[in-house]
Amino acid sequence: MALRSLGGLLYPLHGYAAFFPFFALFQRSPYSTCLEAIPVLPDWQLSVTQLLVLQVAGWVIGLTVLMSFIEHQVHRRVMHRKGFFSSRIAALKTAFEQHAIVHHGHYLKTFHDEPVPAGTDRGIQLSMREGFLESLPFSLVIAVFSYTGAIIFPVIACVHHYIWNKIHMEMHKPEDRFFTRWSVYKFLARHHYLHHRYPNKNFNVVFPLADYVLGTNARANEADLAGMRAEGLL
Repeated sequence: MALRSLGGLLYPLHGYAAFFPFFALFQRSPYSTCLEAIPVLPDWQLSVTQLLVLQVAGWVIGLTVLMSFIEHQVHRRVMHRKGFFSSRIAALKTAFEQHAIVHHGHYLKTFHDEPVPAGTDRGIQLSMREGFLESLPFSLVIAVFSYTGAIIFPVIACVHHYIWNKIHMEMHKPEDRFFTRWSVYKFLARHHYLHHRYPNKNFNVVFPLADYVLGTNARANEADLAGMRAEGLL
């Protein structure tokens, strides 16, 4: 069907209400007739495949944003604060001690040192297995709205953990990995450098959107910039 209006844009999607339940409601609303009188688009039509691609892309973008806020809150409230649950649950207590005490204690005065043997870097790396298991409760909630989103979220969580491990290891145990000269890596490294200077700031490591939205991003002063230059981050 031709799409010559905002109402026309939405009309061809009425057959795909299983993907987008909103459109089924729109077709029954009193606004559909009014909106059809607004010319905005030329003739075109979306196929089922295109709709599925748009849906998957939308969930990937939305869940990546969600992951930024989860990373921020877990890093801030679990890995840096010994609260009610972390003092009673062994896994949370271990996470706090390994990160806030061991990791930040070790890298208080230096940002990086020599590489370490595999298996001795638990304070720097995240467990992919734990990341997958911890994503499942979120997927159960997302499944109420979309099975597609529920399937995508564990993938997003595992990709996040993989990227965290690669860049976090390079920041603290540099081995001149292939991405070290990328501008995006240097930006993330500077962001994390400031976290070690100011542990109550810059909680994001992979995608620092939440730091900027929640106001926890640190600004570098002259001493910080000098340290970044010494680390080769500028």
